[in-house]
Amino acid sequence: MEKYLIEHNPSFESLQKFISNYQNTHMLILFVSCKVFYTGRAKSTLSWGDHLIIRKKDGTLLIHGSNKREPINWQPPGSSLKSKCQKNLILISRRKHPKEEVKIVVSKIYFAVAVDCREGKFQILGTENQMVQQVIAKPYLLEEGFTPLKREFQTPYGNIDLLGKDKKGTFVIVEFKRGKAQLSAVSQLKRYVEYLQKKHPVRGILVAPGITKSAEELIKKWGLEFKKWLSKAS
Repeated sequence: MEKYLIEHNPSFESLQKFISNYQNTHMLILFVSCKVFYTGRAKSTLSWGDHLIIRKKDGTLLIHGSNKREPINWQPPGSSLKSKCQKNLILISRRKHPKEEVKIVVSKIYFAVAVDCREGKFQILGTENQMVQQVIAKPYLLEEGFTPLKREFQTPYGNIDLLGKDKKGTFVIVEFKRGKAQLSAVSQLKRYVEYLQKKHPVRGILVAPGITKSAEELIKKWGLEFKKWLSKAS
């Protein structure tokens, strides 16, 4: 497999074929002139301009401008990507649950790169307190667009390790475990989520180096989320 492939100023038809050939095996990086339409839980429009589009083989889509770390538009892992040629090249990224669509209308293509990107293992060392501190210092370690708000947020059921908001403004409860997450950790997170859900929409994320099978099944059943972080800490 080629480590990377580059197309300079490809035609719409050539880029369409390029995307079809490599979207499931490579990370795609496109520098194009485009406008973008988002429909889903809200609606937005990004006017014509030069933008960097990154599409990862897990379905993640990121559209970057010339400023800031966060993408202007994005779609999460599991999103599909389709393309069609009309007057312009149309790229459509769809997410099923919830239903969301990012439509990219491309008028000019500067270059396209397909990269065989092989990842190293991400590791967090130390205690739960240190894990929280690292996320506060570098919020993207949890997810892009995450904003920490308060540590040790008090509830009648205990203190939430970290409370924040995601890119769309939804409250996020983050519970950290230094070792493998058990059923008790999932139940604890669920109590926190149910408490805050009385006033606000909220997501719950459990962060740990691993999770038991029964705890993972419960996470899915209750609509919570799990993020696996590796650690050499004993």
